[in-house]
Amino acid sequence: MKLFDPTKTLEDLTGLRAGDPDVAETPLIEWVIRSWKKPLCDLSDDEIGRLVMQRDGFPYILDLVWPKLENNPLFDGGYYPGDVLSSFLRCEPEVWAARPNYRAQLASLYQRALNSGPEENEAFRASLDLPGEGGMIS
Repeated sequence: MKLFDPTKTLEDLTGLRAGDPDVAETPLIEWVIRSWKKPLCDLSDDEIGRLVMQRDGFPYILDLVWPKLENNPLFDGGYYPGDVLSSFLRCEPEVWAARPNYRAQLASLYQRALNSGPEENEAFRASLDLPGEGGMIS
């Protein structure tokens, strides 16, 4: 089921104006504003990852990133393998209000990420303060 038009920007989809990136107070704010002005289908993995980390552009960013997570739970949003999933595991309940079906899939994605090899999931485990491959997870 297609939930939104990926050729639209976050500004188009929300009706909110992000402002002028050239007068942004910080480089991060400038970056977020520029991302809001790009069609969603043109956002890079790093841009998607950064929006997730900033908890910005939901629920549209959820719809955009979820197929990537289903394909690879350790999808790298520009920081480390598994950064997006790690961020979602820490999200406030409000993030899932519009897309509870995604919240219901988190446990499965988490297990798949843990079951990947230690070379692939080391940074993911560290981000969650989990022991290495040989340790017990409670």
